[in-house]
Amino acid sequence: MSELMSECEHPQGDILGKCAICGDIVCGECYQSVFNAMVCSNHGEDLFDEGAWEMIGFYTAEDPLDERRYFLNEQNITTLVSENEDQVLELYVPTEAKEDAWEILRGTSEDSIECLKCRVFYSKEVGTCPMCGVGPETSEPKE
Repeated sequence: MSELMSECEHPQGDILGKCAICGDIVCGECYQSVFNAMVCSNHGEDLFDEGAWEMIGFYTAEDPLDERRYFLNEQNITTLVSENEDQVLELYVPTEAKEDAWEILRGTSEDSIECLKCRVFYSKEVGTCPMCGVGPETSEPKE
């Protein structure tokens, strides 16, 4: 048995990848799909419901995304990452944590743009807010 397989509850299961929340190995028997991302069975049933999550950011590279996840995880806010069809990484937080997450992430990076209307962050490379299409030149100034 491989070292990776020992992290999964199902020693005979085929490894599919890593959990989008915690990074644990998941097999075909122990995962759920949330926003086209794999989530392991170690998380509560409420997190398997896509309605339990809110979008907080869009990123084109893993480095700024990992930094944002670090800030949120340090404050005990669970995060989930999914890659969309345009290869943009979407960052989600539980609905009840959205406002706290917004406040934690404000001003943490010069590489992110804030959409005050949608209350999401996005990489400069994304160009405009993927939710409303508003660009940074038309958004309200930071407080």
